Amino acid sequence: MTTPLFRLFKLKITADEREAFAKVGEQNLLTSIKNEPGTLAMYTSHVDPAGLDNRVIEIYRDAASYDQHAHSPQFAAFREVAKRAVMSQAVSQLTPRLLLEKPDPLRGGATQFSQLTELTIPVDQAAAYQTLVTASLRPAMAAEAGLLVALVGQSVDDPERWVLFEVFQDLAAFKTHCQTPAFQIYQTESRSLITTADATVLTGDTLVNQGGLTVINEIN
Repeated sequence: MTTPLFRLFKLKITADEREAFAKVGEQNLLTSIKNEPGTLAMYTSHVDPAGLDNRVIEIYRDAASYDQHAHSPQFAAFREVAKRAVMSQAVSQLTPRLLLEKPDPLRGGATQFSQLTELTIPVDQAAAYQTLVTASLRPAMAAEAGLLVALVGQSVDDPERWVLFEVFQDLAAFKTHCQTPAFQIYQTESRSLITTADATVLTGDTLVNQGGLTVINEIN
């Protein structure tokens, strides 16, 4: 597989367009994941109770796959609502370092437990961090039924900025994960590698993927 396109969006939307934005967004994601083989994963969620501070993560097989999605009728419908709804947008282009999914496709939302962790890691510690996080999450994906998605990306524009996005079946599965020896080792050994870490619990709106994604893109 070529290196997938991996992006994180932070969107602020207006309160009066929240319902329309969520509805057309769900239709966009469900249609795209069904009809577009190159659209590998799309996760929409929000931070605040009102649903106005949004996070969107997208993964496409390649640029041609994104182009197909960008010219689809469902995206055109979404874009028309987004023009009214979105007050501000920040986009992070990410180099995928570790992308893991369960084999079966995901069709989830608010019942899953999602967490986005934004990290600052010095460039000279990046390879060591990737080795550590891979050693923690790859066995966890195989062994823990409740871990559904684990994505690790490094910012293209600012290589010290990293993103870790995880989806668990529920809060209980997340708590079980945090008690595993592999996670405890990760917590202990990552302290010397990470400068800052900001974890945000998200409320899922629409969480969908094709399933079976396994990408390990090592730092040279």
